[in-house]
Formats: sequence, C-alpha cells, structure tokens
Amino acid sequence: MTKNHPHDEFFKYLFSMTSVVRAFLEYFVPPHLLRLLDLDTLEFDDTEYISAELQPLYSDKVLRCGLQQLPATAFIAILMEHKSFIPRHPHFQISDYRQQIWNTATANKKSPPFVLPIVLYHGRQKWKKQRMEAYFKHLPADFYPYVGHFEYLLVDLSAYTDEALLRLKVGFLAFGLLMMKHAKDKAYLEREMKKIFSGGENFLNTEEGRIFVERLFVYFIRMTNMDTATLQQNASQALPPKSKRVLLSTYDQLKLEGKIEGKMEGKIEGKMEQALLVCRALLEEFPNMPDERIALLSGATLEVVQEERRKHLAGIAAAAGKKSAKASSGAAAKTSAKKPVKQRK
Repeated sequence: MTKNHPHDEFFKYLFSMTSVVRAFLEYFVPPHLLRLLDLDTLEFDDTEYISAELQPLYSDKVLRCGLQQLPATAFIAILMEHKSFIPRHPHFQISDYRQQIWNTATANKKSPPFVLPIVLYHGRQKWKKQRMEAYFKHLPADFYPYVGHFEYLLVDLSAYTDEALLRLKVGFLAFGLLMMKHAKDKAYLEREMKKIFSGGENFLNTEEGRIFVERLFVYFIRMTNMDTATLQQNASQALPPKSKRVLLSTYDQLKLEGKIEGKMEGKIEGKMEQALLVCRALLEEFPNMPDERIALLSGATLEVVQEERRKHLAGIAAAAGKKSAKASSGAAAKTSAKKPVKQRK
C-alpha cells in the first residue's frame, strides 16, 4: 500500500494531534498500564521504524513518554493494520517492529525502552487474539516457554458500537474512529452521512475544527467516490446549512472529483510531485499557515509538510548564518583597513 492511501493519510493526520492520542490511550489502555505512564510528557518520535517488509501491512505513529516516579522512558507504538485481511502471525511482525526500536536505542548507547504496541484494526473480519504458542501447535508443549510470547493491545473498532465511539470525550477522536470503522462500507457511509458529520457544526467554530471537518470529508469522499450530483443531494438531506456550505466548498476547492477519477485510472501517484511543489510554495508565501491547512490545500501528507517545514526553516537559518558571517568578515576587513601603518624610521 502506498503512503498516500486514504486510510494512511487520515490515520497519520488524526494521530498527529496530542490531544487525540492522549484521549485514545486513556480510553483503550488498561488502567493497570495507564497509571504507570506519565501522559503529561507525551511527545512524538519521528524516527522511521517501519521496515520494508512491514510497510504493506501497517502504518505507525510512535510516541514517547516518561514513567511515573521512574527515570525511564516508554515508547507507545500505534500500528494501524490496513490490509483487508488479518495477518496470520501478527506477533512476528510486531516483534520485528519492537526490535527496530531497541536496535536504534542500543546503537545510540541507550538502555532498551519499554515498548507498548497497540494495533488499531478497522477491518470487517473479527480479529481473534491468540498466544504465540498457537503458531507452534505442531511442536511439543515443552518447547512453548522458548518461543517468546508477548502481549500487544488490540483495538478492533468492529467490537465497539457507533454509540460507544461517539461517547469518547474528544470529538475529533470520536468521529475519526467512527469514519475509520466504516471506511470500507460504502453503503453505510452514504446512508449515515448525517451521523458521520453530526459534530460538524460545533467543530466549525474553530480553525482546528474546520480543518478536521475538511480532512474527514476528504477521507469520506475518497472512500465513497461519490459524484457531484449524489453528494449535493445527500448533503442537502443530511447536513445543516453551515456544514453543507463548508463541505461543498471544500469539494469545489480541491476539485476532488478530478482527483477521484485520477485515482481510479491509477494516476494519483503522478500528483505527488506537484503536491510537493505546492507545499513548498505555500511555506514560502505563507510561513504562518498551519501544517494541516497546507496539507489539505497541497494534497501532500501532513508528515511531508512537517518535513518540508523543517527543511525550510533550516534553510532560512543557514542563510541567516551565512549573511551574519559575511557581515562580520566585512566589518573585520574594514577595521583592518583603517589601522594606521607605522612608518619605518
């Protein structure tokens, strides 16, 4: 799966907000683990831990936080499984992922940290967790202690009712997970458009909320491939005037219909370079524009925008440094030129 797939893009956007991640952990992590984590110290880790073998299976968001009353760090790896089927041996892939984190730590002469793997699954088939021993039933039971069982947390969205998800205290998380739960059910999305965007009127009161509604809508329209006439009809029936106006404006602004046709024809990959150019132009022209807005307008992923912003700022700093050095050199040269030359006797 390419990195610009709708599931990947929306997951990376949604879980790039600290408030969303914190609410997710507070709801889904068992209390006996949660009380050991100092969530006030949550920060994102941008290191790439997904190996080439795991990229077709998972997208990831990694965070670090301190432990309560201990001078140690925990890594929290949220892995979104984005295949339509459940992997046969999830422990093997998760073990490889943890090893990447430990290898990075030890290579930097640090102690291996605790890694809490959380698998976020939004497929239709029910995911039945099992112990690693189940993979080795063909072997004697005396071998089982040596196969290296470990636990991972599973968040299977199909196990939660829509109402349960909508009760989550952070609205972005609630409606984001609801959309992810049903993303592969086109009939549901078209039928329940009103439910999916029912928080829109409140969200539109802030810039951050408006961006969320727009990103949710982009995800929705890419998963339904809804044409203009159907969208206008459904929006008129399901949405309040303000939400309808914003969503239809977003549809026109981004020319989503053309993007969808391009995707259907297998041409969306060719737009990535153009998205990058637009991203760079927006950073140059509007340096204070939020990364989420740039991602939405350019078509680049949020991670790409953040990386380009880092490069942009580094370039500005480097240019300023050169200018300062040149100015200092020029001033020194002028001072030297003004020094009186001693006459020989």
